[in-house]
Amino acid sequence: MGEPKLSLELSPGITLGSRALREMWRCGISPIVVVVRPDDPLLWLCERDEARAVLPELRIAPCRDAAQGMSRSLQAGIEALRGEQPDAVLIALADQPFVSSLQLRRLMKIYQANSSLDYVASGKGQTPMPPVILSRSLFPAIRNLEGDEGARRIFRDPEYRGMVARFAAEWSFVDVDTPEELGHARTLWQAIQTKAKSGT
Repeated sequence: MGEPKLSLELSPGITLGSRALREMWRCGISPIVVVVRPDDPLLWLCERDEARAVLPELRIAPCRDAAQGMSRSLQAGIEALRGEQPDAVLIALADQPFVSSLQLRRLMKIYQANSSLDYVASGKGQTPMPPVILSRSLFPAIRNLEGDEGARRIFRDPEYRGMVARFAAEWSFVDVDTPEELGHARTLWQAIQTKAKSGT
């Protein structure tokens, strides 16, 4: 993107990063760990009208070696939860502004009904992608990941059992990595707001 993207606005006062975080908070999961670069000013975290409710629920986890790839961010997030010893974690990306709390809850329900699985991922077709629920059975493998591949290597490993959940609104899982994608996201955001105001 050429600049820190999470503080960029979809519309005045609505940051790219705040939308994904808001939906994570609304789905009722706790605690919420926000993995950030150490120099992140955190101005994107939440919208002003929800700050008092959302901010106390957040646990900020600076990732000092974030430049080494997404694997380091995953590791930092799981390390921040070591004291809780969670059975599973829900991983969502802050640059996916159109993922809804309803979609996150569906992933949670699927995992709860199939808790022997190692993961439940969102998907386009049968390709796993975030948001994803990762069982604690994967934590050792996550600690061994390197680079920017994230959990994709785990998804390809036949040793692990997973499920890919299909959603009708596959467009909602797009992430914003380029100025062109940001422009498209702003247009989509405006269309969604216009539709909501018209009640259609």
